[in-house]
Amino acid sequence: MSSKIKPSVYICSDFKDSATLVYTLTRVILQLGGQPVYLNYSPEAGEYDWQLIKKTIDDADIFLLLVSDGYGAISDSGESYIHREAVYAKSKQKTVVALLKNANLKTLSQQEIQRLRTLHRLMMSGVFKYWSTREDLLLTARQVLREHLKPQLGIQSGRVEPIVSEKVEQAITDTLFQMSSYPMRFSGKVFAHGNCHEVEVSVSLTWDVAFMNLGAIMTAPVTEDRMRSVLEDFVEDQYRDEFMGSIADAHALADVRCNDLEFQRLKAYLKGAGVIENVATESTGLRRYWQLTQKGESRLHKLLMPH
Repeated sequence: MSSKIKPSVYICSDFKDSATLVYTLTRVILQLGGQPVYLNYSPEAGEYDWQLIKKTIDDADIFLLLVSDGYGAISDSGESYIHREAVYAKSKQKTVVALLKNANLKTLSQQEIQRLRTLHRLMMSGVFKYWSTREDLLLTARQVLREHLKPQLGIQSGRVEPIVSEKVEQAITDTLFQMSSYPMRFSGKVFAHGNCHEVEVSVSLTWDVAFMNLGAIMTAPVTEDRMRSVLEDFVEDQYRDEFMGSIADAHALADVRCNDLEFQRLKAYLKGAGVIENVATESTGLRRYWQLTQKGESRLHKLLMPH
C-alpha cells in the first residue's frame, strides 16, 4: 500500500444546481494527484451537520467553490449553504479557489440575482475563474487547480520539482516584454480593378500590443485558431494602409492571415515568459486550448490599468 499522502480538495457546491458537474471536478482533481472530498448535501438529506462541515474544511488543503446558475439552497442563517461555507473557509485563511459561472440571470428573481452577485463579489477578492460550458469548466479547473496542487504535492514521479525563484521568473518575463518589437509577416487579399492580389506585409508588434490583444480573450481557454484570428483582425484594422498602398487603386482588403511559423514562435515566447500555458494535456481534441496563467492575468491587469 502506498504511503503517499494526497492533498485534499473540499468541493463546495449546491447539489441541485451542480450535481452533474461535480464528476468533472473530481476527475480533474484525481488526475492531478489530489483527493476530492464532497459531502453532497441537500436539504432533503436531513440535518445539516455544521460541525462536521467545519472540521472537513479545516482538514482540507484546498477549498474549491463551484457556483453554477443559482445562489443555492438557503440555510438557517439566511445565506445559502455554499455561501456560508465559503465565508468560513475564508475566515480560516484556507487556500480558496472559486469557479463562477456566467449565469443566465433571466431565469432568476431580483432577490436571487442580488444574492448571487454578493457571493460573486466575495469570491472575487481571491482566486477565481469564470466559466460558461462544461468544457470551459473542465479546462479552467485543470489550469487553476494544477497551479495550486503542485505546491501541495511537492514530490512527483519520485523526483523533487525544481524550485525557481519568483524574482528570476519575473526578470525573464520583464526582459521579454521590454523588447522593442516583434516582427511578424501577414498576408492578405487586396482587390483593385476587379483583380485579387496576394500581398505580404511585415509588421512590428510590441509585446504589450500583442499580449493585450491575445490576453483579453484568454481569461478563459481558447483555441490557437482563435488566438491567431485576434491578431489577424487587429492587423487588418491597424495596418490596412500598408496592404492597400502596395497595389495601385486598391479598394478592398480581405482574408488577412498570420504566418504560421512566426505565430508559433510568438506563442512559444509567451509561454516561455510564463504568461500563457496549454491547459489541456490529454490526448484528445482539447489539446490545443490555451489560457492565461496567474502571472499572465496580473500582467494583463497592469497593462489595462490607467497610468
